[in-house]
Amino acid sequence: MKTNQSSRMVKNLALALVGVFIFAGAVNAQEPACQGKFTLPFEAQWGEVTLPAGDYAFTLHSTALGSRIVTVVQGQRKVAMVMAQGQSHGDTARTSALIVTRSGGRARIQTLHLAELGDFFYGAPKAEGLQMASTPQLIQRIPISTNGK
Repeated sequence: MKTNQSSRMVKNLALALVGVFIFAGAVNAQEPACQGKFTLPFEAQWGEVTLPAGDYAFTLHSTALGSRIVTVVQGQRKVAMVMAQGQSHGDTARTSALIVTRSGGRARIQTLHLAELGDFFYGAPKAEGLQMASTPQLIQRIPISTNGK
């Protein structure tokens, strides 16, 4: 019985590693769709990562599977890779910005709006999503500069 569990665990681990390498290769194989910079004046949650106040650069990549991944760097250090949960090609006339919701003392990046490409949506972690739905939200736009394609 232990041998079956061990071999199943090794098989699952190998499949997970293969998935990570394929996913990373798919992200790196694509040309950046857009690159830009922004300054966060406060700490904010973006996906599962909390970004402290400061200056950041980002690159938006399209994967071979059609997903959009944002890689965020601060200085020379990669601080986050966040996958968009949805996309809209709506109002591209507005200037590029991060749309931040503030609720219960927490700030969360909800949307990356790129004038060239549209909106990319990011969800809250599950536990946070339930709490945020019950409290009023303040919406704030953080301007970003881009050199998109």
